[in-house]
Amino acid sequence: MYNPPVSLAYPASSGHAVREKPLDIRQLFRFLLSNSLLIATLTALFVAIAVIYVTFTPPTYISSAQLMLESQKATAADAQRTLAEESLVEGQMEIMKSGGVLTAVVESMNLSSDAEFKSDHLPIADSVRSMLSDRARTSEPAGTESSPEEVQENYTIATLRSRLWIRRVGQSTVIEISAASSDPRKAALIANAVSEAYIAQNVQMKSQAAFQSSEWLAQRVADLQEAVFAADRAVMKFQSSGDPGSQFKLTELRSVAETQHRLYETYLQSWSEAKQRISYPVSDATFVSRASVPIAKSQPKSMLLIAFALILGLSAGVVVAIARHFGNRVITSVHRITTEIGIPCIGEVAQANRGKAKRKLSPVELLQTGDLAGKPGTREWFDRDMRDLRATLGGLRRSRKANLIGLIGTEAKAGATTLAYNLARLAAVSGSKTLLIDASVTNPTLSQTFGEGRAVGLMDVLNDSRAYTDFISRIDRRFTILPIGTFRDVTPGERIGSERIAFSFADLKERFDLILVDLPSMPESSDAKSIAPYLDGSLIVARHGRSSFDTLAEIVNALREVGADILGVVLNGSPPRKN
Repeated sequence: MYNPPVSLAYPASSGHAVREKPLDIRQLFRFLLSNSLLIATLTALFVAIAVIYVTFTPPTYISSAQLMLESQKATAADAQRTLAEESLVEGQMEIMKSGGVLTAVVESMNLSSDAEFKSDHLPIADSVRSMLSDRARTSEPAGTESSPEEVQENYTIATLRSRLWIRRVGQSTVIEISAASSDPRKAALIANAVSEAYIAQNVQMKSQAAFQSSEWLAQRVADLQEAVFAADRAVMKFQSSGDPGSQFKLTELRSVAETQHRLYETYLQSWSEAKQRISYPVSDATFVSRASVPIAKSQPKSMLLIAFALILGLSAGVVVAIARHFGNRVITSVHRITTEIGIPCIGEVAQANRGKAKRKLSPVELLQTGDLAGKPGTREWFDRDMRDLRATLGGLRRSRKANLIGLIGTEAKAGATTLAYNLARLAAVSGSKTLLIDASVTNPTLSQTFGEGRAVGLMDVLNDSRAYTDFISRIDRRFTILPIGTFRDVTPGERIGSERIAFSFADLKERFDLILVDLPSMPESSDAKSIAPYLDGSLIVARHGRSSFDTLAEIVNALREVGADILGVVLNGSPPRKN
């Protein structure tokens, strides 16, 4: 059976209810199948690029070490302690990536001489940041230029920093330090070296802080010692020479002396602890686990990249297919006709020419097979689609009360004449008294095939009422063909448009059940615009893979401008469809 188009929606001006059919999933499969070669080609291209990248890209190994920072003491509120821990962790992570730590790693592992890390330029990310900062940077003072060795070391540090990933593990105080290298052993050594350099710098910073604190505490202890001695002397002096009955003064002096003693003891203890931290400093971070040599490469992830390339290729193929589908203005889909033009596609007729010609076909056989090229073949698809089209047209005739219908091709080889002949023949076979009128001045195929020996033509009945009476009196069959007749200066369209004709189409409608008019294609003649307004409706015939949406839209607009009623579009010459 013929699959109807997605939406048989008539223009609002026609006054008919809009009938819509949900999108059929089979349409999607047909679209993908028709573009399968393009999609498969792009998919294969993306996968091939991924395979080449995976094959020729040197493997990268990543090794990680974990350090745990000393947690904040639970003296503050939970919220404040959490905020303090976050600040501590963020600060220590920045220290781990600082130049001092990385410089120590570069020097300890001699990375400046390592081909993997030795570089004469910055990594891409650092280069971008450097360019952005250069715009706002002022000129450097004289004498601050770096030596070539320092520049080389800075490049090495930048390369090392780009191969480090430092992150906090969850909400804990554990920090993970990951290093990447093409050598798995080197990756583990770098991760451990960065951890050890950070611990060493942390110890050094704490030692320096303790030394500075010790110096300040030593001066403070000496000052407090003098204050203690002065307070003790004041008490002893008052006891020996003061008024023994003045207990209040004595108590005051003893209180001052005790306060000085406590301050002295507190600072003395802090000084002692500071000297201990100088001689035996302890780091705030300890190893949770050292980095080990990885047994498998971390990058590139072959299967992941190939799977991603497969998905990307399929997506790119579908996107390109959709872009090509909507960018291609040639008509290849009945559904796009309804969507873009706003006119329903009431039928799709398959191309009948298959195989090689065994003999030359007669003109009548050419019309019956719809094969304008003269190549015979199976008529299975063509006959099936013509029966479906005739049934659809019968429904439109009843609902629209349209018995006088014209067929207009979007171009000369659209096949409007073939469809008109076969529709008229099928209607006559079904019992309808049918008249087929040839009004195609540019390609009068019907007149050339069936008009020999006929004295009366369309131009004759238009000009002479006696010719019309003679034509009517000779009708004795269910299927009658009225050829175009002889014309010179005036075409049938111009004659009908003048409204000075010997008969009206209403007279013909009383004598025939169905009247089909083969009109010339719009680009070739204006007769279709002149005749169509006098008909009950018109069918526009487009050629699959040849007619364009733009031409179809122009024809529709031109017919609407003259007040013609458009019943729908028929797509002719489509590939056979399996149901």
